[in-house]
Amino acid sequence: MEPSSSPALPPPAALPAPGFDPAARAFRLAAGFLALGYVAVQGFQDYVFAVFQAPANAAEELLQGAAGLHLARSALMLVWMFALIFIAWVICARGMRRRPILAWAAFFGFFMFGLFEVALRSVELFWTQIQLPAEYLKATEPAVRAGILDKVATFQSVQHALYFPLMLAPCLGSLGVYFLFPGSPRIHWALKAVMAIAVARMTVRLLTYADIQLMSMAFYEKIYFPLVVIEHLPKAYWLFRVEDADA
Repeated sequence: MEPSSSPALPPPAALPAPGFDPAARAFRLAAGFLALGYVAVQGFQDYVFAVFQAPANAAEELLQGAAGLHLARSALMLVWMFALIFIAWVICARGMRRRPILAWAAFFGFFMFGLFEVALRSVELFWTQIQLPAEYLKATEPAVRAGILDKVATFQSVQHALYFPLMLAPCLGSLGVYFLFPGSPRIHWALKAVMAIAVARMTVRLLTYADIQLMSMAFYEKIYFPLVVIEHLPKAYWLFRVEDADA
């Protein structure tokens, strides 16, 4: 019997893999809109901080955190931490085929950042903004109220310490994404530029743990929201346009 003249099927490795592609257009569009949403959430947070006057003491700071606007701010920021993990996943997936080890290392940095943020913001919202203010208002003895304020101070100290790995992880992740994509097409420079800005911003903050003050905290807080805009709007633009540019 003569062999069939029909062309051979491609080997299994050449067939398209089942499942979904996190670098596909639908995921990139979703990540782009979430990046824009993060700018809006940060804008709302900036507005909330501007509405309230600086607390005169620790008790006023505790009760101020239980205000409706602050609760909404904290809840939105907590939800958007998951969105930031998703955005990082989509970005790193785009370079996974080119440099898989670097892509996974960069995503691991952003993933660790997300875990730290979710943990700290959950404690902040549910414990220091909801539970402790309610206990403080119910308490009548000064010693009990002082103990509650001590708990808040302890959390703030732990939070400050954990901000070192919290900023170090995305700093390394941003550095990885910078080298993950080539300079061509030029659309990649929109992403590479914001990654460089993020690395510089977080390096300045990390150096404060070594008592190296390159800028005052008051100045950093003043420019924080503009930096959020500068870092995330080009990122959203890259997510919306990168596929067209690559084509």
